[in-house]
Amino acid sequence: MKSTTTKKQNPKSETQTDAEEINQLWHRLESKGLLQTHKADLSFRLPGKGSFLLIHRGEGKKSKVEIGEFPIQNPTSSLKIQSKDETTLNQIRFHASLYSLRSDLGAIVSFQPEWSSLLKTLNHPLPLVFDEQCRQLGAPVFPIPKRIDGTVETSSIVLSGANAFLDEDAVVITSVTREKAIYNCELIEKCSKAYLLAHSTGSPIRNIPWWVRFIAKSRLIKDEKKASAAYARGERPTGFKAY
Repeated sequence: MKSTTTKKQNPKSETQTDAEEINQLWHRLESKGLLQTHKADLSFRLPGKGSFLLIHRGEGKKSKVEIGEFPIQNPTSSLKIQSKDETTLNQIRFHASLYSLRSDLGAIVSFQPEWSSLLKTLNHPLPLVFDEQCRQLGAPVFPIPKRIDGTVETSSIVLSGANAFLDEDAVVITSVTREKAIYNCELIEKCSKAYLLAHSTGSPIRNIPWWVRFIAKSRLIKDEKKASAAYARGERPTGFKAY
């Protein structure tokens, strides 16, 4: 009988798989009409490597999509100053600092969808008014605090376990896994559309009861602790249900 041997995957093939996956989910966002022609970013944490993969596109139809891998610590230190403009460097620092602050995060999206981008026009952008919003996004949507170099400041807004933020003209979505981050992009747009249409009527809008918010947030924090432990082991977390 002819024996078979299992070939050990090299880092190059693993990186290629990550690149294929990030392209696939990027196209999913495009097919849903969530990226339009605006500036957008999608990044993945690369477990066990201390780095992240970032796909980035500037503003406008003719902007090219670029993919690069960057270390979470000192992400731009090895780049030539001339190779990236300051806006791109700030975005790289933004993703890196958010991964550094939140060890549970597996993916980050920064984009300008049609409805969610309008939340910035409200005094209270998106309170907790939907069940799935409580369970997956975890908190009302607030502006994310940043420094002038693009890095995210340490704050209760970021460290509370929330997964949706406003960032100037953009909306920032995070989650424990890559696929769930894409779901969260779809979820914030669905919630924003419903809320903005309801808000436009001028009628009162009630928040979800406190006990529902408490249970949902407890489950979310449990998921995030599980993900953080997996990433600390250099593994991609599994076992999370889609919704």
